Amino acid sequence: MKFSPIPLFRVFGIQINLDYSWFIVFLLITFTLAEYFYPYFYPNYSAIIYWLFGAISAILLFASVLLHELSHSLVALKFGIPVKEINLFIFGGVAMIEEEAHSPKEEFLIAIAGPLMSFSLGIFFLILVLLYPVDDIFNGLINYLMYVNFIIGFFNLIPAFPLDGGRILRSILWRKKDLLTATKITSTLGKYFGYFLIFIGILYIIQGNFVNGGWSILLGMFITQAAKVSYEESKLSYVLSKYKVEQFMTTLKPLFYNSPVNELIDFYQPFYHINYFPVIGKDGRFYIVDINEIKNKEGTLEKYLEDIKCFVSPYDSLFKALKIMNKCNMDELPVIYKNTFLGIIKRSQIENLLENMLLGEKI
Repeated sequence: MKFSPIPLFRVFGIQINLDYSWFIVFLLITFTLAEYFYPYFYPNYSAIIYWLFGAISAILLFASVLLHELSHSLVALKFGIPVKEINLFIFGGVAMIEEEAHSPKEEFLIAIAGPLMSFSLGIFFLILVLLYPVDDIFNGLINYLMYVNFIIGFFNLIPAFPLDGGRILRSILWRKKDLLTATKITSTLGKYFGYFLIFIGILYIIQGNFVNGGWSILLGMFITQAAKVSYEESKLSYVLSKYKVEQFMTTLKPLFYNSPVNELIDFYQPFYHINYFPVIGKDGRFYIVDINEIKNKEGTLEKYLEDIKCFVSPYDSLFKALKIMNKCNMDELPVIYKNTFLGIIKRSQIENLLENMLLGEKI
């Protein structure tokens, strides 16, 4: 069973969410700092103080991760690339940038923004350390935040996709090759880096260091899988971004709310072979009717109207349409432009195009 993330707040129009896996790493970080780090370097404090500073440190660590991801997002927004949300989870955070960058320059600037923010935060906390040279637990807090931000910055610069360093390398290769080839090269590096982390984790476990070994293996598995998925998504984007929804949609003229159910079932559905049909409600708004839900029903369509929650524009790419279908768990999407209902785009139409394209050329 998959749980939806917890919505926290919105900033710059971007929804910030908290995945349930975040609580696992929050507790682990807090425990490690409260039981080992702070008592070792800063003795003679109470357990309550250690746990309080452990929890504050963990929260500020994820605040730093959030600022890292926000930097990517704000640069993407500047270039007109939509960013729907940022999810904080067990391995940090990820900005859900809806589209690929339009050029190598945009890709480079979006990718470099995160590490630059982490390094800026590291320098900020370094200055605080220098301004507060007192050997107490508060000094330990700002030292910890200085180190972890520098570590986040340097780790993300590793040239392995989908890490920021991999995206930077992809932007450089993109200048000389096409985007798909650049993604394939950097994704391969990402997979090998993931395998390397798994190998290091196994060595840790052999030496008896089960905690670091387990984390290294989990992180390696995550990066390996993310590299594979990112390449497959880039391949889809490369093919489907060439086409617009208007080229493949089924044009439909909406029925009215007082139309008979049997008219839709007996005539329109067999002709169009669709599961959802547009209907104009009594209030003049557009709705859809799930044809599978009204079979063997009588009367008019009025009591079966459903709100339209997901739709696309005719000028959106097929890649965007497919992403919305996946997100909304739908096989058919309404196509709407300027309060005009134009038609339906089907998943089967996109899949047929993909099948023909992938059979016709090696991608």
